[in-house]
Amino acid sequence: MIVDTQKIDELPLAGKLELLEAISDALSRDVSKFESPTWHQKVLQEREYELDEPQNWLSLDTVKKALNR
Repeated sequence: MIVDTQKIDELPLAGKLELLEAISDALSRDVSKFESPTWHQKVLQEREYELDEPQNWLSLDTVKKALNR
C-alpha cells in the first residue's frame, strides 16, 4: 500500500489529529494480531521501576526548562 503523504501534509492540524485517532482505533481493534517487540517489555519494566522511585522524578518546571533549550 502506498500512502500519498502530500495529502496528509495538506490537512489542517485538526484533520491530522482525526486521522491519527482513526488509525489508532483501527490498530487497537486488531490488538490480538499484534505481537509486541521484545525490547518493549524491557522499556515497560524500566518505566515501572522509575514510577516506584519518586525521589528521582523531575518537576514540571525542570522539564519545561530542559525542553526550551
